[in-house]
Amino acid sequence: MAENSVLTSTTGRTSLADSSIFDSKVTEISKENLLIGSTSYVEEMPQIETRVILVQEAAKQEELIKALKDIKVGFVKMESVEEFEGLDSPEFENVFVVTDFQDSVFNDLYKADCRVIGPPVVLNCSQKGEPLPFSCRPLYCTSMMNLVLCFTGFRKKEELVRLVTLVHHMGGVIRKDFNSKVTHLVANCTQGEKFRVAVSLGTP
Repeated sequence: MAENSVLTSTTGRTSLADSSIFDSKVTEISKENLLIGSTSYVEEMPQIETRVILVQEAAKQEELIKALKDIKVGFVKMESVEEFEGLDSPEFENVFVVTDFQDSVFNDLYKADCRVIGPPVVLNCSQKGEPLPFSCRPLYCTSMMNLVLCFTGFRKKEELVRLVTLVHHMGGVIRKDFNSKVTHLVANCTQGEKFRVAVSLGTP
């Protein structure tokens, strides 16, 4: 009886082992099918091409057109926002180039959540041989790229909003609180905790 018990127990373990191996193989096959399915899905995704739309005065700048050709980016010209309906296409990621960020056409594009850049961005990319940068905000130039600013001592909200907008348009980043990541403190007065900490850390 003892021998039969041992045999039964051993057989049970063997069956469990075989079952585990079978399950693992099924899992591997399922993973392979999943990966194959994912790969085919990625391959079927349409490629979206970046296209620059030169708005009004930007379309008249030969230097700008040459810069776009240098970085091999397709472009079209647009005289008014109304023309955009005929240019819009799901095949393209449109980037609008506007010379004046205070013009009404800029405000219209900004309100429509369009991607807007200034001519200096295109010229800078051409000089460095780099692709056009992606920015969730309108970007006129990259003069303040990689700079992190913090403001202090500004009591008028309108003035602060104007300065923050200018920094964003030049590629800078704003932080409400002063910390070690801040590269520059913009102070309206030489008093306050932020100013004292900046001086102690040697922050410009």
